[in-house]
Amino acid sequence: MRAIPLLLVLFTLAGVGCSDAPALYEGQPEHVRRRHIAMEGAANFRDLGGYATGDGHTVKWGLFYRSDKLADLTDADLDKMAGLGIHLVCDFRGPEEWREEPDRLPVDPAPEVAHLEIWDPSFSSKGFRQAMTEGKADLANLLVEGNRLFAGKFADRYAAMFTRIMKAENLPALVHCTAGKDRAGFASALILRTLGVPMDTVYQDYLLTNHYTAKRVEQQVFMIRLLSFFRVDADDLRSVMGVERRFLQAAFDEIDRRYGGFDDYRREALGIDDQELAAFRALALE
Repeated sequence: MRAIPLLLVLFTLAGVGCSDAPALYEGQPEHVRRRHIAMEGAANFRDLGGYATGDGHTVKWGLFYRSDKLADLTDADLDKMAGLGIHLVCDFRGPEEWREEPDRLPVDPAPEVAHLEIWDPSFSSKGFRQAMTEGKADLANLLVEGNRLFAGKFADRYAAMFTRIMKAENLPALVHCTAGKDRAGFASALILRTLGVPMDTVYQDYLLTNHYTAKRVEQQVFMIRLLSFFRVDADDLRSVMGVERRFLQAAFDEIDRRYGGFDDYRREALGIDDQELAAFRALALE
C-alpha cells in the first residue's frame, strides 16, 4: 500500500510540462501551432483568433484567450502571459477550486479578475474526483448534463462575461476554469458563435483540447486507475478528461429547446441586442 503514493509522486514529476513541441504540431494545420501558447504549467492555453466567420471576416488574433487552471504557471509562464497584455481574466471555477488553487498571474500589468463561479453538486470537483476513483458514475453523461446546465442555469455567468469582454478597455481577455475544456470551453464556443463563426469551426476549436492535453491526460488516466485499483475503465476516463462533440452539442441543443435558436438566446439570455452585437463584431473582427 505504501508504494502507491511513491508511484504517484514519480508519475506526477514525470508529467510536468505541457508538450513535446515541435512534435505537438507535426502534421497539424498551421493555426494549431500559432494559437497554442506553450506554457510549462498550463497545457490548454490558446488564442481564439484567426477563425473565419460566415460572412467573410476573421476573428482578430490576440483578443480572446482560453486556458486551463493558472495555479501551476511558472515564472517563465508569467513573463509570457504578461507579454500578451491580458487585461481581464474570467475565472469560471467554484469557490472551493480557486481557494485551493489560486491563480498565478502577472503583476505588471496585473489583470482584473472576474470570479464568474459555475458550480453545481452534480459536477463539483471533489465529487467528480470521488466518482472517478470509485468507478461509480457514468462520467461522460455528467458532462452532457453539465453542458445543459451551462447553457441554462448558468447563462447569467456567461452574460456577465460578455458584459465585460464587449468593452475594448477589457481586452485582451482570458477565460479559464480547471481543465479549460468544459466551462471555459462553452465560454469560448459562445464567443466564437456570437462573432459569427460557423458551428463546424466552433466544434473544431472545442475538440482541439484533446490534442493539446493528450500527453497529460494519459498520465492522469494511469494515476486515477492506480488509485481506483484499476476499477475505472481507461477509455471512460479519456472521454471525461477530454471532450466529445456531444458534450458541447448538449449545450446548444438546450439553447434550441429553451429559446428556439441562438439569436434569441443571445438576445434574451446573454443580453446582447442587435446593436451591441454589431459593435462587438466591429471590435473583434477584421
